[in-house]
Amino acid sequence: MTQFELNTPDVMSEDFDADLVLLNLRSGEYFNITGAARAFLDAILQGIGPDSLAALLGRENPQAGAEAAEYFANLQKHKLLRPKPDSTALEAQPDHVAGILALGTAFPFECFDDLSALLAADPIHDVTPEAGWPVMPDAG
Repeated sequence: MTQFELNTPDVMSEDFDADLVLLNLRSGEYFNITGAARAFLDAILQGIGPDSLAALLGRENPQAGAEAAEYFANLQKHKLLRPKPDSTALEAQPDHVAGILALGTAFPFECFDDLSALLAADPIHDVTPEAGWPVMPDAG
């Protein structure tokens, strides 16, 4: 299996202490990543294979392994990650699993789209001329 990286430039990230916020500029969706989900993603971005990591998690805690696999599928579904060209993923090690499980066994996937129309708008052309940005013209 290959390594994964953030799908830049379409995806931006900002680190807020224990939270990581990802913003998909194409969809306008943003994601808050915390706890075990953050540690899992950090391991993937360090080159650990997601399948290897989820399988090893599953040996320690079957529910956590299943949730981690589903979490990774959601990261791909929302186009937050892409395969790193010409790379080979590293095998997960017990210390990776211990670090993740120390933060919990839940891998919540929080997706917010309340700003998607605003983030996806063209600030030059998609505005009300009288009011300016960020007032968009009525769709009707």
